[in-house]
Amino acid sequence: MANLTVSAVCNQRCAYCFTFDHLGRPGDGPRPLARRGFLPVHSFQDRLDFLARSGIDEVRLLGGEPTLHPQFAELVGRAVGAGRRVVVFSNGLMPDKAVACLEALAPNVCTVLVNVTRPPAGGEDAILHRQRETMVRLGPRVVPGLTIYQVDLRTEYLLPLIAETGCKPILRLGMAQPCLSGNNQYIHPHQYRAVAIQVLRLARVAAEASVSLDVDCGFVRCMFSDADLEALEETRAKMSWRCSPILDVDLEGQVIHCYPLSQLARLPLTTAADAAGLQSAFEARTRHFRQAGVFKECSACAFKSHGECPGGCLATTIRRFRHAPLHMKMRGLEVSA
Repeated sequence: MANLTVSAVCNQRCAYCFTFDHLGRPGDGPRPLARRGFLPVHSFQDRLDFLARSGIDEVRLLGGEPTLHPQFAELVGRAVGAGRRVVVFSNGLMPDKAVACLEALAPNVCTVLVNVTRPPAGGEDAILHRQRETMVRLGPRVVPGLTIYQVDLRTEYLLPLIAETGCKPILRLGMAQPCLSGNNQYIHPHQYRAVAIQVLRLARVAAEASVSLDVDCGFVRCMFSDADLEALEETRAKMSWRCSPILDVDLEGQVIHCYPLSQLARLPLTTAADAAGLQSAFEARTRHFRQAGVFKECSACAFKSHGECPGGCLATTIRRFRHAPLHMKMRGLEVSA
């Protein structure tokens, strides 16, 4: 898997945005690596060549808001012309010409992941109206997504929105994770259990509407009891506990583990680089952090030692030790540094 950043520009200002350290947010001024604003079309071919070398058949377009790229249709055309499926990560507030471009593609060629997380205040109706219009036009190409960035997040609008728009009856569920700077809003590990209760409630209500949950990275196994997992299985929710190098390729041709870890390490996208080699390099650089987890108990957890859970988001783990001495317990042996 690899995501290609084609835009550092966004028309939303989400408090939980995980690209903040790297791309900045509207009104804050761009970060040094985002001065271009948009990926030049001629550089896009380098990205397609990288995907071909890596045996990856999806072109996953990321931002910012990728559909704001002035030559978005040309990027999509090049991807489809190369025989690749297109996946677009969007907030749904797309220019009409971008919607028309995606609308012209068959659903089996195009997936649009629309984040429909409702803003906390101000402009809610206008934003949802525009998102609904986009989702209606793109219909079965759309997989709606929700980012949980506060425990009491409102969700009552979600199921009607899915029913009204004809999108896929799946809700992709993410949990806001920190940038290493901590400058974005995110769910603290102490809130995980409360989030798990909300997820269970949402899964039950969604199942009654024939909508299933598909959980993204960052969740941890111990958030849920065995009874919770049995109940989630009954709702056909797809649960997984994972944290691994996603590979986000930025506008400057630098590859990062994932945007929350953009300050940790960057590797150049050379003409010989492939995804497997880059993933191995990032795994080697982060291996020592993987001994721990988001909780101090993770290092001695059976779920982690058996490989069932990686210990949660690596950015959250690293922030645990930013201003505190490292202390881990492994198989009865306590280690401090």
